Amino acid sequence: MLKQLLKGSSVLVFLVAGNFSALAEAPESQSQPQAPQVQGVPQVPESQAQDVSTEELQQFANVIPKLQEIGQTAQQKFAQAIQQSGLSIERFQELSQTQQSPEANSSTPATPEEQKSFNQASSQIQSIEQETLSQQEQVVRDGGLEPRRFSQILVAIQQSPALQQQVQQLIQEN
Repeated sequence: MLKQLLKGSSVLVFLVAGNFSALAEAPESQSQPQAPQVQGVPQVPESQAQDVSTEELQQFANVIPKLQEIGQTAQQKFAQAIQQSGLSIERFQELSQTQQSPEANSSTPATPEEQKSFNQASSQIQSIEQETLSQQEQVVRDGGLEPRRFSQILVAIQQSPALQQQVQQLIQEN
């Protein structure tokens, strides 16, 4: 989970979806109460995804840098929470993978102290993720888009090299 989130900060548009996908799947009137996981972007009917106006592309491009900044700040907070727990990021990732997939045995099982530290860090990370999603949702709304529409535009951009180029150009102009 954290490894995927830490990887994503430098990629332009596409990995914003990593931090934003749970928001896009949340009901529009409330924040997602559970921790987001990097997932594929929700399936959106092509007809809805392909109909992206110039104004919406501009709104989308205006929001992306703000979302990236929020994501980078969250990643720093994740790392701090893990380090404050006394675990290394690598050990936290290993324990996280073991919990998500018990059949993937850890090279060294967690000690009771490590498990306590892991649980504490995980709780902090979930809290940070919820706060991050709330901030992202607000930024998208303040940018003039609903989270669901943002997700639809993201799908359209992923499917269209021409739209990708337009958005990259708009981001550079900002």
